[in-house]
Amino acid sequence: MTLGNFCDNNIIIHIMRVILITTLTLGMMSSLTAFKYHTRKVLCLFGIYLVWIGVITGLIIYFAGFFMFTRCMFLTISVPAIALAYAMDCNSPALSVFNYATQVMFSYILTMAALLINTAVHGKIVSYFLILIATYGFVILLEYRYLRRPFLELTKAVQIGWGPLSLIPVFFSALLLFVANYPIYYIKEPVRILYLLGILLLILVVYIFVYQSILRQYQFQMISHQRDILTLQISTMETQVRNMHATEEKMRILRHDIRHFSNIINTCLQNGSVEEARQLLSELETTVGKIQVKTYCKDYIINAVLAFYLELAENEGIQVQTAFLSPPIDKFRSPSFSVALANALENALNACKNEPEPRFIKLKSRMLGEQYLMELSNTCSKTIQFNKDGLPISQRGKNHGIGTRSILSFARQTNAMVNFHQENGFFTLQIILPLNLP
Repeated sequence: MTLGNFCDNNIIIHIMRVILITTLTLGMMSSLTAFKYHTRKVLCLFGIYLVWIGVITGLIIYFAGFFMFTRCMFLTISVPAIALAYAMDCNSPALSVFNYATQVMFSYILTMAALLINTAVHGKIVSYFLILIATYGFVILLEYRYLRRPFLELTKAVQIGWGPLSLIPVFFSALLLFVANYPIYYIKEPVRILYLLGILLLILVVYIFVYQSILRQYQFQMISHQRDILTLQISTMETQVRNMHATEEKMRILRHDIRHFSNIINTCLQNGSVEEARQLLSELETTVGKIQVKTYCKDYIINAVLAFYLELAENEGIQVQTAFLSPPIDKFRSPSFSVALANALENALNACKNEPEPRFIKLKSRMLGEQYLMELSNTCSKTIQFNKDGLPISQRGKNHGIGTRSILSFARQTNAMVNFHQENGFFTLQIILPLNLP
C-alpha cells in the first residue's frame, strides 16, 4: 500500500489496516496505563471494541467511501478508544484524556510515516503492514521500557494542571486530521506532507515545554510533600514528648503523695483500723495503675509511641493484642522507626473509630535472620481501593494520606518492603526491614 494505490476501494484491506492500527494504538495506550481490571477482562473489552471497529469501518467505506471514513474516524474510532481506556484507568478524566489523546495523535503521525516509508521503498501491502508493526512495536517498547515508570510516578505525584494540558493533544489531533483531510485528502495533494511535518515540529516543541512545566510542578509538589511529612513527624514527636512529660509529672506527684499515704496507713494500723488501711492501699494501687506506662519493648522511644497510641485505642473500647519485639538498637535508628510506627498506629486507630463492635488492633513483630518483620492489623469492614502500586487510596481525598506517605518515605530511606492488603475484615500493613545495611 503506497500513496499511489492507497485510495483503492478494497474494503477488506482497509478493514485489516484499520484494525491493525487500532490494535497497535491500544498497545501504545496500555504501555503508559495502569488498568484497574485484570488482564483477561481488559483483553476481552479490547476485543469487543475491535469487532466494533471492523464493522463500522466496513459499513462507512461501503456506503460512503474511503474519504468519508477518514473524515469521521476520529468520532468512530478515536473517541470510543479514549472512552474505553478511561473506563478501565485509575486516573482522573483530564489525565486520561491527556494520555490517550497524545497516543492517538502520535498514532496518526506513525501511520502517515509508515505509508511514506513504504512508498519510498516501493513496497507492497505486506511490506506496509510489516512497517506498521515494526514502527509501532518500536514505539511501544520505548514507552514501556523507558517512559512507563517515570510517567506513572509523575502522574501520581502531580495532581493538578492536567485539565488545560489535556487540551493540547486534543487540539493537535484535530489539527492533524483537518490538514490531512480538508478540503481534500493529503495523498491527492502531497505538498500537505510538508504542512504535516511542520505541525509535527510544533508538537515536539510544545511537548518539550509541557514536560518542563510538569517537571517543575512535580519538584514543587515533592518539596511540599516532604514538608508535610516533616511537619507530621515533628507533631508526632511533640505529642510523644508531651505524653511522657505528663506521665512523669503524675509520677512525681504520686511519689510526693506516697509519704502521706504511708503515714495515714501506719496511723490506721496502729489504731487497729485494718479495713481502712486496706481501702487506702487499694486506692493507691488504682492510682498507680492509671498513670503507669506499660512496657511493650525495651526501646524507650518506641515504647512511648506504643504506650500512647495503644492506650488511646483501649480508651476508645478497641481491643488491643500485641506481641511486639523492637528492632535491634545497634542496627537501627529508633526515632525514624517510631515516627513510621506512630503514623501506622494513628491510621489504624482512626479506621477503628468508625467500625462497629468488636474492634481490634493487632500488632506483632519478630526477627527472621537479618530481617525485622512487623505486621499491624485493624478492623476494617469498608472495601479499600488500592492503586496500581498496591497502595491504599485515601477515602478522604488526595490531600489526605500523609501518614501512609510518611511510612513509604521511611521505607525508601531504609530499603524496607511495605505491603498493604485487606482480608477477612482486617486491613493489614506489613513491613520487612533489612538490618544488614551499611
